[in-house]
Amino acid sequence: MFKGNDDNVPPSPAATAAPGNYAGQAPWKLSFLGLLRHLSARHPDLPPIGQASRPRDEPFRAGQQAALTFAPREIAQVQPLAGRLKVQLFGLGMLGPNGALPIHLTEVVRERSEAHRDNTTADFLDLFHHRAFTQFYRAWASAQATAGLDRRDGEVFSRYVGWLAGNEADEIAHSTLPPHARLAASAHQVREARDPDGIAATLSHFFGVPVRLEEYVLHWIAVDPAERSRLGHPGAPGVMGQGAMLGEMVPDRQHKFRLVIGPLGLQQYLNFTPNGRDLPTLIEWVRAFVGFEFVWEAELQVIPDSAPPAILGSQERLGWSTWLGEPDRSRAITGMVFEPEHYATH
Repeated sequence: MFKGNDDNVPPSPAATAAPGNYAGQAPWKLSFLGLLRHLSARHPDLPPIGQASRPRDEPFRAGQQAALTFAPREIAQVQPLAGRLKVQLFGLGMLGPNGALPIHLTEVVRERSEAHRDNTTADFLDLFHHRAFTQFYRAWASAQATAGLDRRDGEVFSRYVGWLAGNEADEIAHSTLPPHARLAASAHQVREARDPDGIAATLSHFFGVPVRLEEYVLHWIAVDPAERSRLGHPGAPGVMGQGAMLGEMVPDRQHKFRLVIGPLGLQQYLNFTPNGRDLPTLIEWVRAFVGFEFVWEAELQVIPDSAPPAILGSQERLGWSTWLGEPDRSRAITGMVFEPEHYATH
């Protein structure tokens, strides 16, 4: 999962990898599918590889190098050619011991190319090789969820995952929570029963801090004024053994839980306080898991060495980022316990 405003998905490794000088690299360091994926990601202005109407709309030309030996690797060589790359493979084509053509034709093509510098036959066969190789890549890429992230315009796997968890891509696109991170937690959200370990593990992984969930936290539920028992008022609330109760509130442990976050450094702690930058995202995460069905609170714990003491003239805020007395360095300090939903802006 990923943190921050990443415009729905993180940068693709294939798109951000250094292109390097393919002509100068050892060919055995490259894989055919990986190279084509990189080229596709680096040229989003061109049609996806395998879907171009004409080969000139693709940033490379693919072919096969005539060889009589079994392919020792995928790529034979990569060379610059008129502003694009020429990728030569050992296998997958019509030539060679594994090719569809008789072996003597491979000898003819190899002899013409190496002995006479005549690549006419090889170039003719490469007209078909190029289209076959690009279609092979397209068949592979269409079944790879990660390859879909290279080009945002044709990415559909995220929609499939979102639909399984009940999330529509257009609805979560502008959420405080990055959509790609939300989709990464779909394995926990798709289950009807939300497990505490799944929530804690997701939050811990996303924020990079320790998180645990305490269930069945005691809290008081206010009784509606119309349901309260009052002397001299007839009705169900005034009947002993049926609806009568003492007081204006009742205790409950079934509908509240507590997220214990930490121990944290001081800056991490401040990020989760009511005015912190991470609190809106935390609220959105909890809503994604449990909606508004439960009441919940956050307990922020601070590393003892990160808790500033209360000193006159210091810049720390009373009740927020300063503590009285000497801390017990053997355990974390509880900094703040509050209900984040009270500070939600939407």
